[in-house]
Parts: sequence; C-alpha cells; structure tokens
Amino acid sequence: MTKGRDRPGAQTAQKQDDSSDASDQAEIERLSKWLDGDGQGSALLTWLGEGGDIVPEDELAELKDRLSRYENEIAEVRSILAAEGPEGEGSTADRLKILLSERDELKQKLMDRPTSVDVNGLADNREKEILDRYHAELKEKDDHWRRHEEEIQARSAALEKDLARIKIELKLKDDELNVLRNGGGSIGTDLLTKLENLQAKEREFLTLKQEADDLRIRLKEREEEMDRIREAIAYKEDELIRREEDLMYREKVYTAERQKLEEMKRQTGGLEEAELMKKLEALKAEVANKEDELRAKEKYVLAKQEELRMREQGLIEDEITYREKERALEIQERKVKTGISRFDDLLLGGMPIGSNIMIHGPPFIGKEVMANTFINEGLRKGVPAIIVLTDKTAKDVRDEMKFIMSGYEEYEKLGLVRYIDTYTRAMGDDSSDPYTIYIDEPNDHEKLGEAVENIAKEFKDKHEYYRMLFRSVSTLIAYSDPNAAFRFLSPLCGRRKKDQAVSFFIVEKGMHSEQELQMLGSIMDGMVDFKVDQLKTFFAIKGISDVQSRAYIRYTATKSALTIGSFALDHIR
Repeated sequence: MTKGRDRPGAQTAQKQDDSSDASDQAEIERLSKWLDGDGQGSALLTWLGEGGDIVPEDELAELKDRLSRYENEIAEVRSILAAEGPEGEGSTADRLKILLSERDELKQKLMDRPTSVDVNGLADNREKEILDRYHAELKEKDDHWRRHEEEIQARSAALEKDLARIKIELKLKDDELNVLRNGGGSIGTDLLTKLENLQAKEREFLTLKQEADDLRIRLKEREEEMDRIREAIAYKEDELIRREEDLMYREKVYTAERQKLEEMKRQTGGLEEAELMKKLEALKAEVANKEDELRAKEKYVLAKQEELRMREQGLIEDEITYREKERALEIQERKVKTGISRFDDLLLGGMPIGSNIMIHGPPFIGKEVMANTFINEGLRKGVPAIIVLTDKTAKDVRDEMKFIMSGYEEYEKLGLVRYIDTYTRAMGDDSSDPYTIYIDEPNDHEKLGEAVENIAKEFKDKHEYYRMLFRSVSTLIAYSDPNAAFRFLSPLCGRRKKDQAVSFFIVEKGMHSEQELQMLGSIMDGMVDFKVDQLKTFFAIKGISDVQSRAYIRYTATKSALTIGSFALDHIR
C-alpha cells in the first residue's frame, strides 16, 4: 500500500539502504572469491596444501579444542535456523504484509461506506460535531499506524540483510573448519585472524537475533493493538449508523410537521391576518393608555419627591435647631465631637477647638471615613465645613457621603458646605458646581489661600466656628516641594487656630520622608496615626490632648463607619 506514496523520509531511508546493500554485496563477492580460491585467499589454501610450517603440539591442541567449540556452536545455529525454516525467516515480513493489507481494507471500507445524510443540512449541530470528531480520530490513528508501518518496514529490511550476511559468514566458518580438518595440523596466522573475526560476527549474529525476537514481540503487541482498534472502529461505525438513522427519522418528522404547518397557514391565512390586525389596534390603544398613566404617575412621583425634599429640608432645619444646645455645650467645653463615640471617649470628650490634626496612614485604611464622619457630625449641628480637594472632585465627596448620611445635598443648599477644588481643572474638566471654587493650577498656593480665607470669613460672620477638611496634603506637596508646602500651610494653620476652627489634614503614609513628617508635625497640634499589622488595622493618637490610651488600638472600617475595639485605662502610655 505504501509503495506508491512519495515521502521524503522514505526516500532518505531508501538511499541509506541502497548504500548499505552495495557495501554488503561487495563483501559477499570478496568472501565468495576467497572460498573459490581466487585473490589473496588462494595463497593461504596453497600454503595449507603444501604443508607450510609445522605447528607446535600445544598450539595444535588449542586449535583442536577451538575447532570443537566452533563445531558445537555451528550445530546450535543450524538447529535454530532449521527450527525456524524458510517460513520462520519470512514470518516478520509476511505478518507485516498481512497487517498492512488489513489496514488498507479497513480504511477502504470506511471511505466506501455510503453516507445518506447531508451533515451540513442536519438540524442537530451536535451530531455533526460528533461525526467530525470521529473522522478526526480515524485520521489520527491512520497517520499513527502509517508511521509505525514505515518503521517496521525499515527494521525488517535491515534484519533481512543482516540475516543474509550471517548465513554467508556461517558458510565461511564451515569452509574454514573443513580447511582445519584437511590441513593436518598446519595453520597460519591469517587463518587465526579470520577465526577471531568469525567469533565477532557470531556475537553480532546473536545480538541481531535477539533484536529480531524483540521485534517479533513488538509486532505481536501491535497486532493486538490493531485488533482493539478494529473493535473500536466497528463500534463507532455501528454508533454512527444508529445516529444517521435517528437523524433521518428526525428529518422526516421535521419535514412532515413543516408541511402540515404550511398547509394550515394556507387554509387560515386570511382569517388570522384580520384577527392580528384587530389585536394590533387594541394593543396600540392599550399602549397609549399605559403611556398616559405613566406620565400621570411620573408627575405624581415628582411632586412627592419635591414634597419629601421639602420635608427633609424642614427636618434638617429642625434637627439643627434641636442640636443647638449640643453645639453650645461643645463651645462651652472647648471640645467638639467627631461622630465616632468610642473615639470621642478615647479623647476624653472630643477634639479641642482650634486644633489642627494630621490624619496619617496608608491608602484604603479608613482615613477618609473618619474625616467624612467628622464633617457629617458638624453639619448635623449646623456647623459649616470647608473641604479643600487636591485629589478628588465634589461629586466624589458627595458619593462618599451617601454612605454616611442622608440628605447631604440639602446641607449644601443650606450653605453649610463649600468646596475648593484644585483637581478638576488640572484634569482638563471644565464642568462647574455652584458650591465649588475652582483653582486652575494645583501649585497656585496664593489663590488657594485667598479662597480659604474668603469662605472662612463668610462662615465666621454667621457661625461661632467651622470645620475644615484638607484632602490631601500629600498631593499638594507632590505638585510643588515640601518647603513651599510648609510655607503655605504654616500661616494657613495659624489662621484656622485663630478662627477657632477644627481642621483635619490628610497625609498619605509612605510618600514622605521622616524629615518632612517632622516638619508637618511642627505646625500641627497632634496626629492620628493609622497602620496595618498582620492584615489587621490599628490607629494611635499622638498629641492633640489628654487621652485614655496612646497605644495602637484595633479597629475595622467600612464605607459608612469606623468600629473601634476595646481599650482600658491601664493601657495608657
């Protein structure tokens, strides 16, 4: 089957076999001439016939013993060859031919098997996928056995050549033994050399025989594997036939149902069209009514929302009025609440009025939640807030505040919240907000300071004090340098202290050197230091005022609140 195929690998192997055959043929001709008495071997035979030198007795005994061993070994080899016979010598090639013919028949059977179903027209795509997969498996097996076929053919040819060579060498060995018998004890050095060569050839023959046995075993294994593959292919063929029959049945059912449906359409086409038109008109009228109802409901919802907003605004104003006593008490005690009760307990009542506090910690640890809660607590008591933004927009702050308090926009409308934004314009955003003052350049400290002072003056004229949140000092320093930021922040903090304001300045941990932190700390009244240790979050209070404990206290943070763990007086440091 494979002789008609042109493959590069087979051509290369054929060239190698041709060169090997040529060298083997030359060796066989040389040995034949030597046996016939021609060439160099004739001198040896003449010398043996004339007598030559007499071999000593000890060498003669050794040669006789070696002759006896060779006769026994040749007898064993002849018995093996006789047992195998001509049929045994060609069994490997015959089995290979049988195996190849069976593979060809199997492949031809698969190729000639009729397919009555058009796969592309089948309604069930999964059946087509199964067929494609089976064909791919068959092709893969075919390629696999084709490669094995080439390997076995090459090996079988090599073994046949080696077997022919060994037969010739055995014949040479027989002739040399006859020469030894007829020589009458006279032997030469050349003959001993040839005997040694025969021994080497005999060992090579045994090796090749062992390889041939191994190949027979492997061939038997391949035959068993081919039997298993034949069984699997037969099973797959049966399964494919069953699937084809099922698909044909489905196709017939589908065709019959489609014909019935078309017939019913032809019979009831006019009546159904009229009914559908009536239903369509009814649906249009119903949709129009639903749209009117939705518009009315939408107006009602908007009115209710406005009513709720007014009520919420009224409730906020009522709450501010109700908590005026708390605000007055804070002014009297000179401490303001932060909105985190356990944090206020730790501070023995709250933050001192007129203090500037550094909130220092890594990102995403809850610093912003504490600052937003601090602003929220002041707004609920009617205390206004200035929020300076260097890395956020006013919309971002509103979104964060929704998790902490409701009705935050109403406090903006009451004029209790003002923003100073150095971030939006730097990002190329030209949008505007009625409660925001925009600074074009983040490092324009002069305009930033003027904006803070104008809003602070406005709040100071109407309120006893205000709260300020600076988000964040780290971004301010990044746009300029620590010295310039210090020259800007130092008078800013001094004026806030003079106005009796309570200010939070957020500083990112890891962005500043120890010298910069010490420089910022010199203009602050204290610091809340956040840290992470073994996936747990802690904070500690440094400076500010008298506290119950200055140890690091564990807490957990969400978008809406900080939950502080336990602390006791015996932990005071």
